Amino acid sequence: MKEERILIVEDDISIAENIQEILELLGYVNTDIANSANQCIKIIKKYRPDLIFMDIKLKGDKDGIELGEILKKMVDAPLVYVTSYSDPTIIERAKRINPAGFIVKPFNTNDIHAIVEIVLYNKRTKLATDVAAAVPTNDNPYLVTDAVFIKADSSFERVPYDDIYYVEANGNMVTVYTKKREFNIRKSMKEIEETLPSQLFLRVQKSYIVHLGQIESFSTKEITLRSGATVQVGRQYYNSFLAKLSTITES
Repeated sequence: MKEERILIVEDDISIAENIQEILELLGYVNTDIANSANQCIKIIKKYRPDLIFMDIKLKGDKDGIELGEILKKMVDAPLVYVTSYSDPTIIERAKRINPAGFIVKPFNTNDIHAIVEIVLYNKRTKLATDVAAAVPTNDNPYLVTDAVFIKADSSFERVPYDDIYYVEANGNMVTVYTKKREFNIRKSMKEIEETLPSQLFLRVQKSYIVHLGQIESFSTKEITLRSGATVQVGRQYYNSFLAKLSTITES
């Protein structure tokens, strides 16, 4: 029995079970099946798979490529796309997230065997190389790592990240809501998003960036912050947002 855990993300249950049966024949018995983006994210949070098979043409509001972009931020697991589509546009989109490989439907046992062995071997080799070469580094180029300096009137004011609730777009300006005051800045949301640390702040809608540590509660449509303010969640941002949080559900 092989220890690696493999996740199959496929909304066609017959295809998913076919892949699972082939993997079990090859000795990979730690397998899971997800048939939607939400189920996939829950399984990844719980089991942290070593390899993911992903159908490109998933049903729902996200296809396999969009979901793959989210998963890359959640887990360091190689992603293998399973597809019957050879559209150059789809392939170009998929290439941008650097998948470990492609399996084209219809596939057979040898196809699955070859890709699994190669991908997991490469992962083990890369892990060993990374560990051997690892040295302590600090990638943050700034000396002050717990605050941002915002220009207010004629001087820059220190604003700790933990004092920021959220940022809202307002035409060609943005408003930064903090514990002490509001700052109106002539910047784009993209510029603000690139300035604030991604481990603390997340864009949850075209017009909103929130501090994840300031969240009091949330639903699929809105977030309530500790300040009492509510922020709308964009449908296309929800799965990325959910992936950043540790959650417990009834099932």
